[in-house]
Amino acid sequence: MLRVEDELDQRSSAVARPLAVEQGGRRTAAARGVKTKTVVTFPRSPLSACLLDLVERRAIAQRTWLRETAAAADAHTLETAFAETSRRVGAAPLALADAERAALSALGVDWSLDAWGIDDAARAVWLLLVAERAAADLEGLIERRRRRGDARQRAALMRVLPLLPDARQWLAVALEARRGDVRAVLEALVCDNPYPAAHFHEVHFDDLVLAALDADLPLARMIGLGARVTERLATAAARVAASRRASGRRPPQDLWRLGWSVA
Repeated sequence: MLRVEDELDQRSSAVARPLAVEQGGRRTAAARGVKTKTVVTFPRSPLSACLLDLVERRAIAQRTWLRETAAAADAHTLETAFAETSRRVGAAPLALADAERAALSALGVDWSLDAWGIDDAARAVWLLLVAERAAADLEGLIERRRRRGDARQRAALMRVLPLLPDARQWLAVALEARRGDVRAVLEALVCDNPYPAAHFHEVHFDDLVLAALDADLPLARMIGLGARVTERLATAAARVAASRRASGRRPPQDLWRLGWSVA
């Protein structure tokens, strides 16, 4: 259930008026017959607030749109924003400063976001806000964006999965991406993403590693790989190496991470 409360914008230089003054102003306006618009704001989690702040700093021209969207209570508005975010704020690298990395780490995001664009961070905000305000609509939103969204939207879904409440419930979405043929989406799931190591069954994790090898994605960026290497995976990786050699191609450079030499 949503809890409506006043929220002061700490990033604004404006000074909030005392409640008594504000109420007095409303009574005066009412006495003059002037209609006043009540602005209802919703609380944001520390993580969604932090990410929104990061985006605002990098997309100053879109600050009004960002704040108006962040004030929405309905999933439809947030899904529409999800779809048009790249056009609004661009896809330039998020390029976090050290202090920003530290702030995110304190909120539990302690993995690299070097591959994130500004639009990825904004889309993370919209999904987190849906989870907070309209949780019953989140599954439908993710399913529609997974099916209808472009590659950047689908890649953003993969990057945001570990941030969502009860992240394991989105396992089927991640497994579908593992089987897909869009490199950008697979890369978003494989690289700098703690979701597979945390939630994939051994068989599915092994298959994801093999898909990464086939796509020549860097296993060095696969979080938790070292703890998930099994004999089954190492044997499968050896078959990949043999197949490449037989076809005259060089085996993947990262095979040594699975216990095999590329020589």
